[in-house]
Amino acid sequence: MYKSTKTVLKALDILETFLQNDGPLNLSDISHTTKINPATTYRLTSTLLKRGYLSQGRNKGKYSLGLRLMDFNYAIRRNLKFIDFAYISLSKLRREVNESVYLAIKDGDESIVMEEIGVDDELRINSPIGKRLKLHCTAGGKIFLASLSDEERADYFSRNPLQPFTKNTITDIAQLEKELKTVKMEGVAFDREEYRMGIWAVAAPVYDTGRNVIAITGLLVLRSHVTEENTQKYGTAIRSCAGEISQIVTRIM
Repeated sequence: MYKSTKTVLKALDILETFLQNDGPLNLSDISHTTKINPATTYRLTSTLLKRGYLSQGRNKGKYSLGLRLMDFNYAIRRNLKFIDFAYISLSKLRREVNESVYLAIKDGDESIVMEEIGVDDELRINSPIGKRLKLHCTAGGKIFLASLSDEERADYFSRNPLQPFTKNTITDIAQLEKELKTVKMEGVAFDREEYRMGIWAVAAPVYDTGRNVIAITGLLVLRSHVTEENTQKYGTAIRSCAGEISQIVTRIM
């Protein structure tokens, strides 16, 4: 491996360290976590600091991620133009059902929240925008899994054991496959307290012009709000919202 490539990888390791830790880190923390020697750590953090990818407090001690990284967030949203337009549909859905709503896209073996409108603090997704979610135990994740081919899903299951998050999490592949067939047929998926106890969710797919699933819209609901009547209402509302956003995608992409 070329020396320059190793240097780039080490710089990325340093940046990714901040994704795994809360709060600022000093040089020894970074060096210990990344297993990069202190001298190299100092040299790389100095460069990242100079370019704005890291920042330091007034005491010039601990490091935090720099605001320069926000430019990448803006660039990503600029490339995914439908997200900003989708906010209008999500806002309408939020007013209609008075529940938290969100939009997520698939990234590798996870989904990532790109937009969220909450009702109150109790219902907000933890670290809402940018939050990564598992596929097998979330409503939106089931939509993405159902959209994969049998071979792609088998590959996913080989890489990702079905980790239990609550007592309701489906950890049997055959049982999950059975549910995914229903999801694909009905165009809506449910998370029945499978990711977090007390939180129930429903999601529907957003399609591009080729009928490929490129995103999902979802609702987060307190379990105490869920009734048979509401379940039907939520399912109808989320399909309608996802359909509106799919039409937006068709017009602008």
